[in-house]
Amino acid sequence: MSATSMSRRIAFGFITLLALAMFARPLLRGEVLTFRDHSDYFQPLRYFTAEEVRHFRLPLWNPYNASGEPWLANPQTGIFYPPAWIFLLLPFATAYVGFLFLHLVLLGCGAFLLFSRFASARGAFIGSVILMLCGPTLSMLDISNNLTTFAWIPLVLWCAMSNASPTLSGTAIAMSFLAGEPFFAAAGALMFFIIRRKNVVDVAVTAFFLAGVELIPFLAIIAGTDRAGSVPSEEVLRDSMSLPDWFRMAIPNATTHQQFIPIVYIGIVPALLAVIGMISCIRNRVARPWLLLLAVSIILAAGSFLPLIGALLAKLPLTIIRYPARVVPLGALALVALAVIGWERVARVMPFAWLPLAAIALIVADLVPRIAPLMQSAPFDAHPVPYDRNIGRDGKIVRIMQPHQGFDRRVWISGYLNLFDRRFDAWTAAPLVSEAYTKAYESALGRRDLLDAMSIAYILSPDRRGVVVHRNGGALPMAYWRDGSGHILRATSLAFTTSAVHVVIDAPADGIVVLTQQAAAGWDVEIDGKNAAWQRDGVFRAVRVSRGHHAITWRYHPRALMIGSALTIIAVARMLLSRKFVKRKWHEKNFEVDAKFHLMSSSAAGVESRPSQLRTKRTFHGEQHR
Repeated sequence: MSATSMSRRIAFGFITLLALAMFARPLLRGEVLTFRDHSDYFQPLRYFTAEEVRHFRLPLWNPYNASGEPWLANPQTGIFYPPAWIFLLLPFATAYVGFLFLHLVLLGCGAFLLFSRFASARGAFIGSVILMLCGPTLSMLDISNNLTTFAWIPLVLWCAMSNASPTLSGTAIAMSFLAGEPFFAAAGALMFFIIRRKNVVDVAVTAFFLAGVELIPFLAIIAGTDRAGSVPSEEVLRDSMSLPDWFRMAIPNATTHQQFIPIVYIGIVPALLAVIGMISCIRNRVARPWLLLLAVSIILAAGSFLPLIGALLAKLPLTIIRYPARVVPLGALALVALAVIGWERVARVMPFAWLPLAAIALIVADLVPRIAPLMQSAPFDAHPVPYDRNIGRDGKIVRIMQPHQGFDRRVWISGYLNLFDRRFDAWTAAPLVSEAYTKAYESALGRRDLLDAMSIAYILSPDRRGVVVHRNGGALPMAYWRDGSGHILRATSLAFTTSAVHVVIDAPADGIVVLTQQAAAGWDVEIDGKNAAWQRDGVFRAVRVSRGHHAITWRYHPRALMIGSALTIIAVARMLLSRKFVKRKWHEKNFEVDAKFHLMSSSAAGVESRPSQLRTKRTFHGEQHR
C-alpha cells in the first residue's frame, strides 16, 4: 500500500471519528436535533415521506398543504436520493441524525481529497477539520437540504481537478442535485465546468440524465410558481450580509445583519491562516481561484447592501437566490482553502512535528463550544401539536397572526407540523408555491366568503391565553356538489392518498362536483370508471356530473416524472453497459472458460506439472486477446 493511500485512509478514519463524536449524544440517546427548522420542517417532511414509501406508496402529491402541492417535484423530499433511503431502514430518530452524520463525513472526506490537490496530507486534513466544524457549515444542519448538497461540492471540485472519469464526475454532480438544494448544486456544477476542460459534454449529459427523475419534475413546476419572478424584492433580499459582517467571521459570538446563517464564526486560527493564504496569492496561482470565489460570495451575499446587486437579484426572471446569505458557506469554503494554503507556508517556515497536532487541538477547542447550540437534541415526538387530532382533519386551518407576536412553533402548527397527524393546512412551508394559489390565499384572509370557499374550517388567532382555535361553521366541505343556482351538497365520502382522491356523491340534479384541491397539470379524472374532462373552479378542480350516484376518482400522473424517469433509466443503463464494464465482464468470463478448458485438457493428458499449467493458461490468454 502506498504512503498516499495509507495517509488517505487514516485521514478518512479520523474524519469519521470526529463526526461520530459530534453526533454521539443524539445517536446514543435515540434523540433528534431540535435547533430551528429541524422540528417543524425537515422532521415532519422526512417522516411523512418515509411513511409513504415504507407502505409502498410513491408520494407524488401532498394533499395536506396549500390545498395540495406537488411533493415528489419538491427536491427537498429527496425521494430518489439514495442516502435518504436510510429512513426506510432505521428508526426515525437514528435515521435522521445518521443522515446528517453521513453527509458531514462526506463533506470532510471530499474536502480532504480536494485540498490534497494543492497541499500536503497534513494541510488537507487540517482544512477538512475546519470545514466540518466551522459555523457556516454546521449552521446548515437545520436546513439539511443545503448541507446535503453542499457536502458534495468538494468531491465535485476534486473530480474537476483530477480529471476523474465522466461517469464518476457526472454521478457526483447528479447526486448533488438529488440531495435537494438546486442553488448549491448549480453552483458546484458551474465551478466544475469552469475548471474542467475535458469530456464536459459527456459529464453534463450524464449528470442531467442521472438526476432527470428529480430534476425534470422540479423544472416543470417552476413556471407557475412564485419563483418565476413573483417573489417580492424584500423577500428575495432578506438576510443579506454586509461586508463588515464578513470580518465578524473571525470574532466569537459576533452578530450579523442576517439570520439565515446563525453562526458565521470560522475560528481564530483558520482566519489567521486564511489571511496568510490571501497574501500568498501574489505569488501562488493556486490561491487566486479561491480568492475569486470568496470575492463573488461577498458580492452576492451583500444583496440589499449593494443596490446594483440587490436590483439584479430582485429582477431576475427566475429567483435563483432567495436570502443572499445563502452563499456564505461557499465563501467559507474559499476561506478554508486559503487557510490550507496559508498553513503550507507556515509549515515550511516552522517544520515542527508537533505543530499540526497543536493547530488541530486549538481549532477543535475554539470551534466546538461555539457550535454547541446547533447540536441540541431531544426525544423525537411524532405528535407535537397540542390540539385534538380532529382539528384540521375535516377542514383546513389558517393562522391570523399579529406582527411581532410571540411565536410557539407547535402551537401555531408552523412549517410542516400538520403532516405528523395529517391535518389540512391552507398554507405551506414549501420553497415553491403556486402564484395563482398564493393570490387566492391572500385574498381569502381578507374576505369571509373567500375563506369559506377555500374550505378553511379552523382559524388560529391570538388572545390573552396565547392561541385560540376558532371553528368556522360557514366553511364549505372539501368536496361538494353544486348546481347552477348555487345549492351545495356535501360529498357522501372523501378519501385522499398521495397520488389519488376518491369522491362519492349522490347528486340530486345535474351540476359540478368541486374538490378544493389545487388545479395542476398531471391530474386525470374518472366518473364511474370512465374518463372525463375536468375544469377549473377558481384555483380548484371540478368535474361535471349528471343526476344520480357517482364514484369519482382523481389520479395524478405528471408527465414530467415519466420523462425524467426515462432519462434516469437510460443513464443507469449506459453506465452498466459501458464499454469498459462490458469488456471487463467479457474478459473475466472468457478467462474462466479458458481455465476450465485447460484443467480438463490437463486432466485428460495426465499433466501434473504446475509450471506447464501456467504456461498453457498464459497461451490461451494471449491467443484470446490477439
